[in-house]
Amino acid sequence: MYFIYFIKWNSRLLMNSQNLKIKPEISIVIPTFNEESNIKRTLYSIKKQRCNVPFEVFIADGQSTDNTVKIAQKFATVIITPQRGKALQVNYVVPKTSGDILIFLDADTIIPPLFLEKIYNLFKKKKDLFACSARFKYNNGTKFSIKIGNKQFTITTFFFYNWGSYLYYFIRYLFGYPELAGCNIIVRRNIFFKVGGFKNPPKSWGIDKIFTDAILYYIKKTGFGKVKTLSSIHVLTSGRKVSIKRGLERVYQYQTNKELYSNLAKKDIST
Repeated sequence: MYFIYFIKWNSRLLMNSQNLKIKPEISIVIPTFNEESNIKRTLYSIKKQRCNVPFEVFIADGQSTDNTVKIAQKFATVIITPQRGKALQVNYVVPKTSGDILIFLDADTIIPPLFLEKIYNLFKKKKDLFACSARFKYNNGTKFSIKIGNKQFTITTFFFYNWGSYLYYFIRYLFGYPELAGCNIIVRRNIFFKVGGFKNPPKSWGIDKIFTDAILYYIKKTGFGKVKTLSSIHVLTSGRKVSIKRGLERVYQYQTNKELYSNLAKKDIST
């Protein structure tokens, strides 16, 4: 009995080894630039996956000057890209991957142990699912404890941001205008190439929305496919770049350049 369990446990580790010659079903791509303080936690959360599906992990590094590459090399295949920028880095690395399911994670995003298994099963079951994002929670805010009656609750300074972002993505999905969350984007490989990969807008703002719009435009042209926001699966990510000012600036930039963003979304789409 213990021998059989030992064999199963070891075969699971081997299945997820990048040294294995079998073709990975999932390719994880993480763009980085000077992420030495975050990347290890993210990669360790991938290493701890309880998953029987073969996968590979790539770091698309934009020529970091800190220890990002040194740390990442212990967990993943690191590729130094000739240009910096999320879209440019990811687009450069994706052709070097093998998986039919592509997962793009931010360098400060932590996935739960069954994340890959659930994502794989979802895409196998839902043939019309082209892309999705899991619900995310900001996890690095200052913590406060609140006691109500005999129960004690712990919340962070991002409590309202978390609920606000959840409602934003849920309502958009509910009314037929889903938007992929940048910290975790999952897409079928063929769809990534059909829509021309990630586009590179001014200041790199709105990359995720443009990518979503490109997929939705492709779906409209072909009459098949879905983009989904997942409520049953969530990831943890950093709120280090979250601010009301930044959010308003992004909304203003998008509203004043709608035609530019629309044209970028439709660029290089094939059917």
